[in-house]
Amino acid sequence: MTPRTTPDTAHLHTTGDQPDHRKSRALTGALAIAALVAALVALWQTQSTPLGGRAYCWGAWPEDEAPFRRGDRDRITDEIPPGPGRPTGQCSLRWHGGQGSGAYEQRLDLRLGTGPREAGERRSWLGELFGGGDVPLPDGLPGFTAAASGTGALVLPESCDVDGRPSVVMLKSAMALPATTAGELLVRAANSATQRSSCTTLPPLRLNRRPSPSTTDHESCGIAGLPKEHGTGTGSPRNSDFHSCAITGTGTPIGPTAWAARFTTTARPRLVALFEGLTGDRPPAPGWRARGSIDAAGALVRADCGGRPTVFAMRSGPARTHTRLDDPREVFPLYVDAVAAHMGCAPLRAG
Repeated sequence: MTPRTTPDTAHLHTTGDQPDHRKSRALTGALAIAALVAALVALWQTQSTPLGGRAYCWGAWPEDEAPFRRGDRDRITDEIPPGPGRPTGQCSLRWHGGQGSGAYEQRLDLRLGTGPREAGERRSWLGELFGGGDVPLPDGLPGFTAAASGTGALVLPESCDVDGRPSVVMLKSAMALPATTAGELLVRAANSATQRSSCTTLPPLRLNRRPSPSTTDHESCGIAGLPKEHGTGTGSPRNSDFHSCAITGTGTPIGPTAWAARFTTTARPRLVALFEGLTGDRPPAPGWRARGSIDAAGALVRADCGGRPTVFAMRSGPARTHTRLDDPREVFPLYVDAVAAHMGCAPLRAG
């Protein structure tokens, strides 16, 4: 005989089930929250945001800001972002813009790395890195851009070094970019790289002023004793902590392959750190108050300049004339004399 269920037992059954229902609802809510968090993480990892649209190259460049213009299309990116404890990465981004005769295709390549370890390879790498960088970033930021192209570099803080070598964000553009745009792209990429790799607790970098290229046309890079008709300089020796200059032969316009020699000087500590271990312990010649070397292929010295470690470098270019104009043994000492004097540095060589 089936026992009857009294009202009291029915009441006991109902109240006994309520905690289970609450647990089920709580579990369902927790799972929903976990799914939402996972979706947001996935969305962030693909560099999209629900409100701001997509951002490219490690999430550094939003689709509605520079370098993009209204009407740009067919954006394709191939990238490896930095990760925790791994300040390395790369990104290649290309797209189409404009219409008709104004149509164009742009490509930006972004790299984050330390460069080669071996001394010879590192010197060649640094020669390419500084190959067109004649516009220093303002406010002493450890970087530069090229006035005539979209190339540039920015060094990350020391805590982001790998095996004692500074990590560098490098930018290369298929089309020329204004110095201000290139500088902003570098700063945003560097901030994204440090955030993703968690390699520093310093505040994000800021570009407070516009990078402004300066020229010293017909001053032969400020080199005394070098007749002005032998070359034209870009960059200014009057910067106190960064100077870069290229010279050409008579009547040859400066361009990517038209320079005969390029000179670089920097006292910005993070840029100087790029040359660590490359100058040796001996003077380049008797009478020099510096360490380094000078030969027919190029020159690199490091000196104390007004209490600041400073690097002076030179390399010959594709339009080399094989004359005194671009022979490091002849012109580099004159360059060092000129720029050191502008920097307020005591003479670095005798006579």
